[in-house]
Amino acid sequence: MKTIYIEQQTTLESSVFDVAQQEPVLLFMPDGREFILTQADNFEAEVDALRNSLSFQNFLEERSKCQVRIPIEEIEREIDEELKISSSA
Repeated sequence: MKTIYIEQQTTLESSVFDVAQQEPVLLFMPDGREFILTQADNFEAEVDALRNSLSFQNFLEERSKCQVRIPIEEIEREIDEELKISSSA
């Protein structure tokens, strides 16, 4: 895990962090990437917060409905191919 120290916050960042103190926040980027922001006090508390978060449970429910599955073997093959390409470059 990488640690980033935030010295100045925009109003948006400040309000997002305020919400994250109460419950996990799901962040959607314009390019489609998704991130979860939660207060990192300790792992057990984080697990409890996610377990008790209705919005996070709904998110997991929606994600589980996705019919597209990628076999682990295919992912391993793609990683091996990328490693071969990057090592030969």
